[in-house]
This record gives sequence, structure tokens and C-alpha cells, in this order.
Amino acid sequence: MKIEVLPPEEIKNRVADLLSEQIKRKPTSVLGMTTGSSPIKYGIYQEWIRREQAGEISFHEAKFINPDELVGIPVDHPESYRTYMQEHLFGQLQTLRYEPQIPDGSSRDLMAECLRFDQVLADLGYVDWQLMGLGLNGHIAFIEPSNHIPAKTYVSQLFVENRPVHSPHFRSEDEVPKQSITIGLEAVMKARNIVLVATGDNKADMVAKAFAGPITTNVPASFLQLHANATIILDAAAASKISL
Repeated sequence: MKIEVLPPEEIKNRVADLLSEQIKRKPTSVLGMTTGSSPIKYGIYQEWIRREQAGEISFHEAKFINPDELVGIPVDHPESYRTYMQEHLFGQLQTLRYEPQIPDGSSRDLMAECLRFDQVLADLGYVDWQLMGLGLNGHIAFIEPSNHIPAKTYVSQLFVENRPVHSPHFRSEDEVPKQSITIGLEAVMKARNIVLVATGDNKADMVAKAFAGPITTNVPASFLQLHANATIILDAAAASKISL
């Protein structure tokens, strides 16, 4: 695990450089995406789009996959992760050839959908390069803190503190999904490269727990300490409680 501390304005370029290196190394890469505020706030996806339009990078052989999706809403709902990815990345890429793979949270048989998505991962050979964020409670993808974490894709119960972020397009917080479909630890650890971005002083305590504390299922991100090729990109505020 490598930790890099950068000025906020440099984060998008660093992530794009790492992505470009991956595509040059393996044009057919399976690229794992993430939702959340960081890719938009810091212009991460917009920089990829800019570089593609400038001819600096091409995704025509790459395949995209997202590790999670909210349960119980249509795929075209404004708060679905499929909608998020379409609006902020997929719909703006000119060289995208393959249909992105995202769990179907509207499935009537969630267990069958979990099994299907595990098969998708296996058929793709798992993820070559995975972008991640860090939840305030230490979750990665939607692997929430627990006494145990499944290895395979599963239905996760969303923690109360994670639900308000999804509320703008619902009439009330009670309508916000209480579950998600998420990959398990096996898919995380089989990803050949992971790039995690965490910023802001509100993430400092969890950064310290996750990357300088004990490895525990109560802080799922702490398992990245065991990953063979994880790069943790922080700003100074998020890194303020760890020693480098």
C-alpha cells in the first residue's frame, strides 16, 4: 500500500495519469468505477473525458464495471448509480464500445443477481484497475462495517449515516433505499490495482483508522493494507492524523 499526499488541484491529474498508465500497459483493461462526491468535486471523470477528446487516451478496448448499486429503485432513477455513471462519464465518452456492467438493484431476485454479478466478474477475469472512495464509516464500495464481511457479492444493509446523501431525489428520507448490492472482499482483493481517493478533514479520523490502525471488518477499508498494489491518494487535510 502506497500513500500519496497531494494538493487538491493535482488529484485529478494524478488519477488520470495512473489510469493512462494502466490503459497503455493493457488496452483491454477492466476498469472499476466509483460513485460519490470526489470524482465530481475534483473533476476526476471530467479529466478523463478531456483527455479522451484530446486523443490522449482511448477506451475502445477497455471494459467498465461498477461494484455496487442501490436496491429497490429503477435503473433510470436519478439516484441510481447507473444514472450517475451515465451522466458523469459513460454518456460523454466517445470511444466506449462495451456495455458497462453494474449490478441490477431493481431485480426481484437479489440473491440470483448477486450470483449473476459474481459470474460477470469471473468471466471478465476480475478488475484490473479499481477507483474507490472512502466512506465516513470506513466502507469501500458498499461493504459496510460488520462482524464479518462476505467474500462474494451480497446484499448490504446501508448504515443510517450513509442514507441522507441519497435523499435529494426522494420525497422523504424514508424512501431512500436501505440496501445495496455490493461486491465482497474477494473481488476487492483480486483487483490488480486499486486507487483510493479521500479528501477533507472530515475523513482524517477514518484515514488514520483505515490505513494506520488494525485490520478489522469494522473498518472495511483497512483490508487495503493487505493489498499488493493499492495507492491511497489524500489531500493534506485527510492525511493530517497519520505519520508519513
